[in-house]
Amino acid sequence: MSDLYDLFKPKEPPAPQAFDKEAWAEKKKAEKSRCYAMIDASLERIGQDPALFEGYLKVQSNFDLYSPRNALLIQAQRPLATKLADSNAWKEQGILVKKFEYKNPVMILEPGNQYERPDGSIGQSYNVKKLYDISQTMARIPPQETGRIDDRLLISALITGAPVSVKPIDPQNGMGSATFDPEGKCILVQRGLTPDEMFRGLAQELAKVEILVKQRPVQDLNFTARAAAYMLCQQSKIEPDRRFIEQLPKVFEGLEARDVGEALAAMRDTASDLSSRMAMNIRRQTKQKAAPAKSPEAR
Repeated sequence: MSDLYDLFKPKEPPAPQAFDKEAWAEKKKAEKSRCYAMIDASLERIGQDPALFEGYLKVQSNFDLYSPRNALLIQAQRPLATKLADSNAWKEQGILVKKFEYKNPVMILEPGNQYERPDGSIGQSYNVKKLYDISQTMARIPPQETGRIDDRLLISALITGAPVSVKPIDPQNGMGSATFDPEGKCILVQRGLTPDEMFRGLAQELAKVEILVKQRPVQDLNFTARAAAYMLCQQSKIEPDRRFIEQLPKVFEGLEARDVGEALAAMRDTASDLSSRMAMNIRRQTKQKAAPAKSPEAR
């Protein structure tokens, strides 16, 4: 019989493993190469595959603060992701990443240090950052919200502060729900529209105006505006207009991968301009409604 008192003997701590700097550097280099390969593959295919393009718009609308290339990385690795954070950020919230999910991160690229090229120009390095979706954690996923902002508040937030005015007109044959009138410097919107039709039309035309005002170089003005409007509708929980996607692959025909990336950036930046203005207007208008009315004596 073994001596049970052996259990009480102090155990030698395991010898620390030497840090292999070269192996670590090779691993990081391979991860970065994998990210670039995924981005390149997506840029090559996205203009030829309508389903892939629409999937990108959905991911980008959900992660609107991410660059188009990082949105492509998210789409390639976890297209149904809803909320991403690194393991430390989840831990700070009291949430742990599931043990078996640590080997399945969503890798994105974040800016690292700048460096000087041999020709004297400044380059930007990128590092891989590993994120995990909320579905990969121990957090209880709340039911998806189905409600949306009041139609009046939503459309008011869309047009308030816009660089052009909006004028209602009687329905006209051959005219869409809304159209930008460059001569009148206004957007004409047909009467009799449903709230969703009005929002879709206004979003598209305001996106077009935003591109023109910012003098943003785009391959196709209408396509870019409609893609931005799609993302805005997704964020506002309004069914988007998908018909413009049928123009693929013609819109991206002959474009290099870099040109496709710039086209996606123009769509994302335009949608971001509009959504930022909307968010500011919604906060201000909601605050005004919540403020208690002043009594006659206080006025």
